[in-house]
Amino acid sequence: MMYTRQIGIVLLLLGFFVISCEEKPVPESLYLDKTQVVFTSSVGEQTLQVTANCSWSAAVKEGADWLSVTPSNGQGNGTLTLSSQGNRGTERKGSIKVYSAEKDVRVEVTQSEQEVLYWSISQLRDLYKGVDVKVTEKVVVRGVVVSNFRHVEEGGLNNYTSMKAIVVSDEEAGIQLFCAENNTHFKQGDKVEIQLLDQTLSVYNNGPLQVTNLPLANITKTGTEALVAKEISAAQLVSGDYESMYVAVSNVQVRDQDLNRTFVEKALHTSIGMVAESKETFDVFSSQYSSFKDVVVPSGSGVLKGIACVYGDTYQIIFAKDTDWAGLTGERFYTSPTFFLAIAEKEVSGEEGQFTVSVSGNVDWTVSSSDPEHFSVAPSSGSKSDPVTVTYTQNPSVTESRVADIVFQTTDASVPEKTLTLRITQSPFEALISDAVRSWMELPYVSTDTSEEDTFVYISHMTSLKGKRVRNYSFWYDTENRLASWVAYPLYRDIMGSGSRTNAWGFDPKVPKRYQPVLFYSFAGSNWDRGHQLPSADRLSSQEINESTFYFTNITPQDASFNQNLWNNLERYVRGWALACDTLYVVTGAMIQTQDNQDIDYVTDNDGNRVALPKMYYKVLLRYDAKQQENDGYSAIGFSYENRAYTALDPVAADAVSVKEMEELTGFTFFYNIPSSVQEAVKTSLKWEDWGLDVP
Repeated sequence: MMYTRQIGIVLLLLGFFVISCEEKPVPESLYLDKTQVVFTSSVGEQTLQVTANCSWSAAVKEGADWLSVTPSNGQGNGTLTLSSQGNRGTERKGSIKVYSAEKDVRVEVTQSEQEVLYWSISQLRDLYKGVDVKVTEKVVVRGVVVSNFRHVEEGGLNNYTSMKAIVVSDEEAGIQLFCAENNTHFKQGDKVEIQLLDQTLSVYNNGPLQVTNLPLANITKTGTEALVAKEISAAQLVSGDYESMYVAVSNVQVRDQDLNRTFVEKALHTSIGMVAESKETFDVFSSQYSSFKDVVVPSGSGVLKGIACVYGDTYQIIFAKDTDWAGLTGERFYTSPTFFLAIAEKEVSGEEGQFTVSVSGNVDWTVSSSDPEHFSVAPSSGSKSDPVTVTYTQNPSVTESRVADIVFQTTDASVPEKTLTLRITQSPFEALISDAVRSWMELPYVSTDTSEEDTFVYISHMTSLKGKRVRNYSFWYDTENRLASWVAYPLYRDIMGSGSRTNAWGFDPKVPKRYQPVLFYSFAGSNWDRGHQLPSADRLSSQEINESTFYFTNITPQDASFNQNLWNNLERYVRGWALACDTLYVVTGAMIQTQDNQDIDYVTDNDGNRVALPKMYYKVLLRYDAKQQENDGYSAIGFSYENRAYTALDPVAADAVSVKEMEELTGFTFFYNIPSSVQEAVKTSLKWEDWGLDVP
């Protein structure tokens, strides 16, 4: 029994010993060899070493989609690969989480901002391989603005086809920037830095290489620098290696057939041919808007400066300064005695004027006129390509042309043809003739005072609408001050239409050009818009009718803020009123004098002619609605505003006056063709609430 008890105690002790000697659970361990990783801005990879005794997972913390990790899980020791996308912005941060059931380890990841790469313009040009290419790195180029394409009133030459173009160059290369908006910031000689990330290099319409649609905000002015032309030969110019650089090309002259021309002719973009003594040829290109458009091309040889350009297979020079042709003063180069005229006939207008003509030659000569009383020449003799001025008087006839011969002669025995003749044909004098005044409802009373015939003229324009000939608009034109005192027109749904604006700025064919302002671009002084009296948006039923609203006789100098805001919104209201009735008859006027101020102020057009500056603008409206019983369907209202900026954006009731008050203000009699039985009531009545105007 004792023995049995002893055995039991021993077994109990052994069991306790066994239990006490079992292994304890081993804790999880998870370590990484790095807790911070830094990437450059480029695409990259880095590895992390995992030391673990357990299974684990890896994931990118939310919000860092530019970062990835592989593999996403593992068991025990292993290697993680971190991958970063390229960074095209500022420095960015993210993190990687590696975790198990018990452990959680974080790795902080930083990627540097993209490094700015300062390239030369040559490096930028090298990116282009014949197809459009986008700049994918943070590239900045530095250069100097060599072009001067801005408006004349901003000090520019306005001699390119777009105000969005800027040409910059450094010492070795140049490039054109075609901006997203018109350049009003950067002038010739400005040193600039251009940010090019995400911008596209392209060649448009076989022209120069350009950065396309570049925001002006990507260009920063850093200083100024005097413009110096790079001296090259004509052979170097036509190699194309100096595209978009400001160059000075030596030993060149205008080709013979282009002598006596102006840099711009017939209000069109114009190319003048040049030839080098070494026989290379190229063109001088000038836009129709160029400030120097009426300058006669020089007849001498020498150095020509400008921006080297290309269009298709033609190499070009585009002037950067109005002195770029001043170096063409030398003798023309010929290999033998030469004497000829590049032109044999010339047409001139019926007004008085003058022009210059030059012989292409290297001999002495005399010149005379077949009608010296009306077509005189000076000087009467000269040598080589000396210019001769031909002065002509006004043609007394309004129906017949007249002609005269300008005759050059030489006694040089080595010249085979010793007499050259230039025949001048002068057109009939373009008379200022008023149209017949009709009984149209919109017309103010038109004076028949003959003493005003040379100062004021009544003109009406007709148009086609749905196969019928209908009236477009009429105006009372002040020839001395180059603007219409008023423009009158009917407004209704069909004639308004829904077409597109043409921007077809041009001369009115019914008024002699000598009386019109020249407004292919804005008035001198950036504050004045080319304001329409008959709005373009009122005439969108056809291209022809919209083009007529861009006649210079319909344009006046209007404060830009006023034109684009309050006045523009009044025009919009007027169109809405017209759509709500049968016909709205409109008179828009510009007052250059008021009862309190009889002085006349002036601005200048593109040719430097004076154009009167209106002090006030007005609109007088006569509405006809057949459904209206009162006053036989007629009602009227008027508005007038000073030619200045306003804080108000829309017309309100307080701006409205009666037609009678507008007559007292302007001195004109409006809507005198209203039936006499209701005319007084319509003119004196003012019910602004019927026009939906708000009380301020």
